[in-house]
Amino acid sequence: MTNSAQPAASSDLIDVRQITGVFRRRLVPIVLVAAVVFGLALLAYSLQKPQYAATARVAIDRQQSSELVTVGRDQPNITADSGTIDTEVQVIQSPSIARAVVDRLKLAARPGYGFPKDGSAVSAEAARARAIEVVRDNLEVQREGLSYAIAVTFKAEDRVLARDVVNGVVDAYVNGRRDDRSQRREQDIQQLSDRLGQLRSDVISAETALAQYRAATNMNDLESTSSSLQSGIAGLNSQLAAARADQAAAEARAAASQGGAAGLDSPVIRELRTEEARLSAQLSDLAGRYGPTHPARTAVERQVGDIQNAIREELSRVRANNQSEVNAARRSAAAIQSAINQSQARLLAGNNASVRLAELERNAESSRALYQAFLDRYRQSMAAQGTERSNATIIALAAVPRDPTSPNAAVFIVGGLLGAIILGLGTGLVLEFQEQGFRSRKQLEDLLHFPVLGAVPDLKSVAEARGSAGSPAQISQYITENQDSLVAESYRSIRAALKIGRTDQLAKSIVVTSSLAGEGKTTTALSLTRSIALPGLKVLLVDCDVRRRSASRELVGNVERGVIDVLKGTSSIEEAILQDKVSGAHLLLQNAVAHQDYDLITSREMKTLIDQLSGQFDLIILDAPPVLPVADARAVAAMVDAAVLVVQWRKTSAQFAMQALRELDQAGARVVGSVLSQVDIRRSAMVDNEVHYYKPYPAVS
Repeated sequence: MTNSAQPAASSDLIDVRQITGVFRRRLVPIVLVAAVVFGLALLAYSLQKPQYAATARVAIDRQQSSELVTVGRDQPNITADSGTIDTEVQVIQSPSIARAVVDRLKLAARPGYGFPKDGSAVSAEAARARAIEVVRDNLEVQREGLSYAIAVTFKAEDRVLARDVVNGVVDAYVNGRRDDRSQRREQDIQQLSDRLGQLRSDVISAETALAQYRAATNMNDLESTSSSLQSGIAGLNSQLAAARADQAAAEARAAASQGGAAGLDSPVIRELRTEEARLSAQLSDLAGRYGPTHPARTAVERQVGDIQNAIREELSRVRANNQSEVNAARRSAAAIQSAINQSQARLLAGNNASVRLAELERNAESSRALYQAFLDRYRQSMAAQGTERSNATIIALAAVPRDPTSPNAAVFIVGGLLGAIILGLGTGLVLEFQEQGFRSRKQLEDLLHFPVLGAVPDLKSVAEARGSAGSPAQISQYITENQDSLVAESYRSIRAALKIGRTDQLAKSIVVTSSLAGEGKTTTALSLTRSIALPGLKVLLVDCDVRRRSASRELVGNVERGVIDVLKGTSSIEEAILQDKVSGAHLLLQNAVAHQDYDLITSREMKTLIDQLSGQFDLIILDAPPVLPVADARAVAAMVDAAVLVVQWRKTSAQFAMQALRELDQAGARVVGSVLSQVDIRRSAMVDNEVHYYKPYPAVS
C-alpha cells in the first residue's frame, strides 16, 4: 500500500468558494463573537461619562527682543524658529503652569482631581500633587501646522471647569512669561548694580594712581619743558661744535707757539722784531766802524739785548695766553657737553615717565569706558523696568463647550462594527485552523488516497430523526425501521461499494476499525451488518473488542458464551452464535474475560475461526478496537480479506488517520476504503459541494 498522502494542489491562487465555505461553516461562532463584541462596544459607550473639551489659542511673537537691553540698531530682533515653538509647547505642559492653575481654581480640594472620587483621605500636599498630574494628563497642547499658533485643549466631565482650566492655563502661561521676563530683568539690574559698584571702585583706583604718578613725576613741568629741552639740546649741540672748533684752534695756536712761530700774530712782537732788525742793522754798521768797546756800539748792543729779552718775555706771555685759551676752550666744550648730557637725561626720564603715564591713562580710560557701558545698560534696564511684555499673545479664550467630544457615538459604532467583523472573522479563521478533521469525501480521498465507501449522516442532523437516541443499537434499529432514510441510504452505498451479494464481492471477511475510540466504528459495523441482513444475506457480526465489548453491550448486555470461549474450546460455534431479532443477522459477541485471555483474539486459532466462518456466511464483519491505542485491530485486520477505516467527520485529524493507515499497512492489512461517519448534514450541505449526498429522494405514491 502506498499512501504518501499530500493535499491536492489547487490551480487557483484564491479559492473564493473555499473562503465562502469557511465563512458559512463558521457562521454561528462568527455571528456570536461579532454580536458580543458589538454589544461590548455599545455597553462601553453607555458606561462612558461625557467628556467636554475646551480649546484656547495663543500665538508666539515671531520677533523676540533681548531680555537685558532694549533693542537698538546694533541689536537686531531674535526670530523665533520651529524649535522655539516646540519649546513653548513644553513650557505650557510644564508642572509649574499646572500648579498655578490648580492653586488658582482650588482643584486640590475637588473630587476626582485632588481627592479620589471614592472619598478616601489623602494629605494636602498629596492632593495638590495628584491634581497637578490630573491637569497635565488631560491637557493637550499642539502646534497648529507650521504657524506660530498653539492650541491648548483640556478635557473634563464638567464643561465649565474645562473652560476655566484651559483659560487658566493660557493666562498662567502668558502672565508667567511676562513675570519671568520681569524677574529676569530685576536680576539683571541687581547684577548690573553690583558690577557697577566694582567698576566704580576700579575707575577711582585707576584715576587715583594716575594723579599720584603725575604728582610724583612732576609730569606737568616735564610735558611743558619737553619741547624746550629738545630745542635746547639742539642749540647746545651747535654750541658744542663751535666750542670744540675754538678748542681746536686754540690748541693749534698753542702748538704753533711752542714751535717758535707763536709771536707772528702778535703786534708787539712784530714791532719788537722790527725794532730789533733796525738795531741789528745799526749794530752791523757800527761794528764795521767801531770796535766792540765803542760806547755807541755797546749802547746799540744793550738795546738789541733788551729788545730780545722783551721778545722772549712776550713770547712766553703769548704761549701762556694760548695755553689759557686752550684750557678755556676745553672747559667751555666740557660745560656744553655736560649741559647736553643733563638735558638728555631729563628728556629720557620724561620719556620713561610718559610711557608709564600712558599706561596708567589707558587703564583709567578702559575702566571709565567699561564703567560707562555698564552704566548705560543699567540706565536702559532701569528705564525698561515695568514695561515687560510676554512673548505670547492670547488669540482666543475658550468658551463653554456645548457638545461632548467623547464618547463619540459614531466612533464607538464604527469601531464596534469593525472590531466585531475583525474578531468574528478572526474567530472563524482560528477555529478553521484549529480544526484538523475532514469536512468532505473529496478532502478525505485526496489526503488518504483511498476511496470513501460512504458518508454516514449524523442521526441528530436528520430532520425526520431528530429526537431519536444516538446509541449504536438505536441508530442501527432506526435504519431497519426507516429504509428510505438518508442514514439507511448511506449504508446501502457502503454495501454497494463493497459489492456485497454480487459475484465480484470484494471480500468475505471485513474488519471495521478506526484510529481512536469514539469515532463511530461500532455504530458503522452494527448498522452495516443489519443493513446487509435485511435483504436476506447471511451475515455474521463478530465483536473483536475484548476490552470494551461495545457491540455486545449494545445488543445483548450479558453474553454467556463469546468469541474467547470458542477460541478456548469451552464452547462450540453454534452455541456462541446468536441471531439478531431486528434484522436476522447472526452475532458472535464477547463476554467478560480475564486479562490473560486478551491475546487469544490475535492468536492462530482466531485466524482458523475466521476462515471457518467465511465458508458458512456470505459476509463476516468484525468490530475491532481502534488501531492506534490497541494492537488487536492490526492483528485481526491482517487475518481478514479487507479492512475499512472509519473516520469521524471534522473530528479525526489527518495525522491520526494517516498514522492508522501506516500501522495497518505494516501489519499486512488490506484497506479497501474509508467511511466518513457522523456527518452533520445541515452544516455539511451549507459548506461543501457534496449536497447531493445528503438530499432525500422520497418515493412517489
